[in-house]
Amino acid sequence: MELTLDLKNMGYSLIDTSEADLDDFIGVDIKSHSKYIVEHSNFFGEWNKDILVNAFYCKRKLTFFKKLLLNDEVVGFLGYDQKEDKIDNVYIRIIDKAQNKGIGTLFLSYLMKLSKRLCKPVFIVAIKTNPAQNLYKRLGFEFYKEKDVFYFFRYCPR
Repeated sequence: MELTLDLKNMGYSLIDTSEADLDDFIGVDIKSHSKYIVEHSNFFGEWNKDILVNAFYCKRKLTFFKKLLLNDEVVGFLGYDQKEDKIDNVYIRIIDKAQNKGIGTLFLSYLMKLSKRLCKPVFIVAIKTNPAQNLYKRLGFEFYKEKDVFYFFRYCPR
C-alpha cells in the first residue's frame, strides 16, 4: 500500500514496524480505543498491558503491519492478514489528530482492490460504538453478524 502524494506532503509516512515500536503500539491502541473500552468495560474489564504486548507480537506476524507516522511521530498502525481463503485480522488504529484525513478510506480501498484481485473476501470486526463502522458500510462492507460488543463486516469481491 502506498500513501497518496497529498498525505505524504502533509508529513505522513507508512513504514515497517520493529520490536522498538511496542510502547508506541500500546500508546496508540489506548489513545484510539479507550473510549470504546470504557463504554464496554463490563465486557472488556480494565486495560491489561500483557494483552496489548501479546497483541503487538501477534500483529507483527501478519502479512502487512505498518506504523503510520506524522512528521516522525507514530500516530497509527495498520494491518491485515492474507490467508488462503480470506483477508482478515484487519487492524486500523489511528489517534485523533490523524483521523479524518482519508487514511482509513485509503487502506480499506486498498484491501478491497486486493480482495478483487485475489478473489478473497475481507473480514473486519468493530466495537459496536465505534463510528468507523459507518466508513465500512459506506465503502461497501456488509454487516453479517453481531456478537457480544462486536459487529462483524465483510466485503465480498464481485
